[in-house]
Amino acid sequence: MIPSPFRSPSIFILLIAVGFAAGCTGNEDFSNPLDPQNLHTAGSPIGLELLPGDKQMKVSWRDGGHEGIVGYRIYRRFTGYPDSAFEFVGEVLGENGARPATEFIDTQNLKNDQFDEISGAPHRYIYRISYIDANGVEVPDPNAPPVDDEEPRRIWQTVGATPSVAPPIPNVIVGDALEDLTVKLFWQDYQVPDDFEVFRVSASQRSLSGEFLPFRLRAELPKDQPYFFDREFDQDNATKIYRVVAVDRFGVEGVKVIQVASPNLPPAPPQNVRAGYGLRGGRYDVRIAWSKNKEPDIAGYLIYATKEVGGDLVVGKDLVPRRKVDAKDTSVTFTGEEFLLDGQRQVARRYFITAFDSTPQRNGRRDESEMVEVR
Repeated sequence: MIPSPFRSPSIFILLIAVGFAAGCTGNEDFSNPLDPQNLHTAGSPIGLELLPGDKQMKVSWRDGGHEGIVGYRIYRRFTGYPDSAFEFVGEVLGENGARPATEFIDTQNLKNDQFDEISGAPHRYIYRISYIDANGVEVPDPNAPPVDDEEPRRIWQTVGATPSVAPPIPNVIVGDALEDLTVKLFWQDYQVPDDFEVFRVSASQRSLSGEFLPFRLRAELPKDQPYFFDREFDQDNATKIYRVVAVDRFGVEGVKVIQVASPNLPPAPPQNVRAGYGLRGGRYDVRIAWSKNKEPDIAGYLIYATKEVGGDLVVGKDLVPRRKVDAKDTSVTFTGEEFLLDGQRQVARRYFITAFDSTPQRNGRRDESEMVEVR
C-alpha cells in the first residue's frame, strides 16, 4: 500500500515552502499545485492531454517545474465496461537525476472505434496522472482519490478519448503559381473514410529571427472542400510549413506536412490611372494619379515616357524611365514637358506606369507589373 503523501519528507517540505510563498497571496485554496486539497489541481499534474491513434494513445502533461519529482504514474479506465475502475498502465521515471519526461504512449490492449451501438456515443479510455517523489510517495493517493461533493472542482483531473484507425494521409500538391502572394494546396484525390469528420489546415511561418513559429489553425474544411488557398503573405519567396490533417469522428488524425514558398510574381498593374494636362507657354504640365496597390509588398511605382512619336515602345529604346515614386504616393506631376512633333502637329508624350514589389526577379531585375498607359 502506498503511504500518505504527508509522510514523505521531500513532499512535506515542498508543501510548506510553496504554501509559505503562496500565503502572501491570500488565496490558500489554490496556492500549492501538489496539495490534494487544491481546488484546481487536487494535487495532480496539470495540462493533461490525449492524442488518440491506431490502437494507441499519446498521453501528455505539463512539467510544473517542482523540485523532488522523480516520475509519474499513469492510470486508465474504459467506459465500455460497466463499473470499470482505474488501472495502472505504466510510469515515466527520470534517468540519472534528469527530470522525467511528460508523455507516455499507451498501447496496452486498446481497441479502435468503440462506441455504444444504441446511442452511437463513443466509448472512451479515461486517463489520470500522479506524481512520484524521491521516496516513492505518490500524489494523489490512488487508494484514496480526492473527491469533494461540496466543491466539484477539487477532483483528480481526467481526460478521455477513443483510439481509431487513422484516416488516410492527404496527398497534398501545390498549385501552379498563377496569383501573386498566394499559395494553393490541393488534395482532390482523397478517399474519404466512413468516419471522416473534418480537414484541418494549420500553418507555421518564420519569425524575424528566422525560427518557425508554432502552428496556427487556418481553416476547418468539410469533405467536399479538398483545397486551401493561403493569401496571408507579406512578400514573395516567404516560406511556410503546412499541416493538412484529416480527422475522424474520434479525433484521430492523418497528417501531411509540406513546406511551400510564396511565388515570386509581379504585383497587379496600378488601377484607376488618369492624367490631367495644362499648357505652360510652349510646353505643358501633366499630373498622373492612380489608386494605391493593395499588395503588402509593394515597393513603389515607375513612370515611363516615350522619347519620340512612333516606334515599338521598347523599354530603354522608345520608352525611358522618368521617375520612381514611393509606395505611399498615388500621384506625380511633371512640369515644363516638351511636346513631340508628329508631322506638323505638336503632341504630348505617351506615359505609362508600373508597380514593382520588394523582391527582385531571379535575374536580379526589378519585379514590375504589366504597364498601364496613362489616358
